[in-house]
Amino acid sequence: MIDIRDLEKIYHTKERDYVALKDVNLTFEPGEFIAVLGESGSGKTTFLNMISGVDTKTSGTILFNEENTGKWKDKKWREIRNTEIGFIFQRFNLIEHLTVMENVTLPLILTGSDDKVAIEIARRLLKEVGLEGTEDKLASELSGGQRQRVAIARTIIINPTVILADEPTGALDSTTAKEILELLQHFAPGRIIIMVTHDEDLAYDNATRVVRLHDGKVISDEIIKEKNADKRLTTDDLLSYNTKITRRKRRHLVKQFPELEGQLELGETTKIPLHRKYIANNPVFTRMIARENYRQKRAINRRILWSFVIGISLLLLVNIVMKNITAYNFHLFDINNDYEQYLVTDIGTYDTETTTEDEHIASLMASLETEENVDDVYLYYEHYVQELYLATTNNFYSSDSGERTINAGVYSPRITTLGPDTITEEDFYLRDQIFIGRFPNPDATTPEVLISSEYLLSQFLGISLNEALNDGASTDNIRLEAFVDKTLFICGETVKLGDTEPNLTTVDGSCFAYTISGILNSYYQGINYVGNIYMFNDGFELYVEYLKDDKGFTRADEYYDKYIALTPDNVNEPLSISELNATYDITIENPEYRQYQETRDLELMLEYMYYAIFASLFVISGTVAVNIVISSIHERIREIGIYSSIGVSKKSIRNMFVFETVETAWRILLITGALYGILALTFQYAYRFVVVNLTNLEPIFGYNPVFSYETTFSITVIIGAVIFLFVSVLLPSFKAANMRAIDALRSG
Repeated sequence: MIDIRDLEKIYHTKERDYVALKDVNLTFEPGEFIAVLGESGSGKTTFLNMISGVDTKTSGTILFNEENTGKWKDKKWREIRNTEIGFIFQRFNLIEHLTVMENVTLPLILTGSDDKVAIEIARRLLKEVGLEGTEDKLASELSGGQRQRVAIARTIIINPTVILADEPTGALDSTTAKEILELLQHFAPGRIIIMVTHDEDLAYDNATRVVRLHDGKVISDEIIKEKNADKRLTTDDLLSYNTKITRRKRRHLVKQFPELEGQLELGETTKIPLHRKYIANNPVFTRMIARENYRQKRAINRRILWSFVIGISLLLLVNIVMKNITAYNFHLFDINNDYEQYLVTDIGTYDTETTTEDEHIASLMASLETEENVDDVYLYYEHYVQELYLATTNNFYSSDSGERTINAGVYSPRITTLGPDTITEEDFYLRDQIFIGRFPNPDATTPEVLISSEYLLSQFLGISLNEALNDGASTDNIRLEAFVDKTLFICGETVKLGDTEPNLTTVDGSCFAYTISGILNSYYQGINYVGNIYMFNDGFELYVEYLKDDKGFTRADEYYDKYIALTPDNVNEPLSISELNATYDITIENPEYRQYQETRDLELMLEYMYYAIFASLFVISGTVAVNIVISSIHERIREIGIYSSIGVSKKSIRNMFVFETVETAWRILLITGALYGILALTFQYAYRFVVVNLTNLEPIFGYNPVFSYETTFSITVIIGAVIFLFVSVLLPSFKAANMRAIDALRSG
């Protein structure tokens, strides 16, 4: 029974307050078919909205089975709309992308009913309303009359106490309208049916009671026919199903239906009534609807998916291209310039009668060590080498192959010192280029040196780093590791005389021996250290002593350049060259540091440009994606209203969008990951030829360590995009899910 007392509804607007209902007092009982008549704006639909709880009253009381609905929260109203109150709308309000069967079974699946039972009952109901054979058709493929029949079947399947019909024939022709009213009459026994209409003939031909509204007030209430029966025999039979009775099921059924206790025999198949229990958040229902929604909304979901995939892929492609190209250039600068090293190229004047050059240098070094921001002060030597020979266990090589090289410096080999034995590998600016062997050990019995891979290959083995210049030379059996710990002879004079080829014996007696401790990488173009032989100062000084003492070179000190070298504590705080020059009357130079500053400025500028491009692409692609998402959600607001009107909870509606977003998210992860992998590998392939172009010796060198796949950044961007997707989808969808059913239905 429904008891309405002093019901009032006022809509407040800026212009004025609009009274939709005022002083409504009515009571409805099972078996009554009430027609509510009135002109447009008289409050008919508002009246139904008050009874169903899709809109809130301003004042008054509505009692439902003697229970005050004013105390009900939204969750309770949704339960009532799923179990006690059924809707039939003028616009049908079916879920257009679901099938007839799915639309009808929605309320049962929501409450956790068995799928097979739900389908069995739905088939029976569809046959009853004249739609047998249409189960697999989409709602959008039906005529108006067929849609309204589906709406009736969806309403009856919950076996409601109350059916609210808002202009159920308003969009139908007269013949179809008559058929729909006959169906309502068929299901009227045992229920309260309240039908809003403006058609007086339909009202008086079908209703048992007619209530007339005008300006929100009840102006007449007349009984025109005897009430319908108060039993739902037809519906009870339709909503029953056959099941085999087991001990467990018998206990369960007796608890639900005590009146069946004597009728349930073990092992027998018995027809039992459908029992439903409202579940506020049914994950089975949510996942099922979400999957179906995603499948049926494939076009819009693809637009969302590909807008994200294309946007992310562009960002990642720009990142990997710009980062690797700029990183390669900066990397070349870093390994080609020891910009931390300042050289004193002119030690100034001093009293040569009282002070030797070495004494003056020692005094100057001691003074420079006291200066602010000076870390190390040491001697630095450079010496161009006359001849080099390499001895291994089984072979002896002369450095005279004449093979054309990729990088400059091979034909002018020179000794370059590292500094005193206090210099560690961390101080060496090429430490990351030692890809075979080790940094020299200052305590080794035989002085150790570093030599470049290109010098080793081109001058001793006659192999060019450029495949086109190799003239068929094979590199299959070359292992650079085999040359570590082998002897390198450096000669201060020409050993080769006439046609006589030098050998290990002649070289060993005429040249100074070093041990190769490590090999520097030269697997790319543009490096300038391939002709350098790196050793500690002690190793070079032993070589000079050897020339003086053993070879008798009286002018050995004129063969090399000697400088005082300084390094700062902080490379980003340069030494004040002008002040030091003025203080000590010397000349300090470091032209590479100016290039370093210019390079860092360029790197910073490119970084800002990169961020600008990145932000632009992100905003553009993000705006496109968000607009598509918001458009999609706006299109589904009416659908949200329909779910609310059949009792789906806010949480379940939100979870639908979560599940649908997950469907899109994992596809974004999968497709974007695969697409980025293809783009990265393609770019690396092009990068190897365009930037490096030394691919024929990859079996010797392995992969090029300069290239970066930007994996961490890519994973971060992809995960960030997925988070962005969830935010862009879930914020508006959660807002829509929280809308009142009436607002959602009106918005749609």
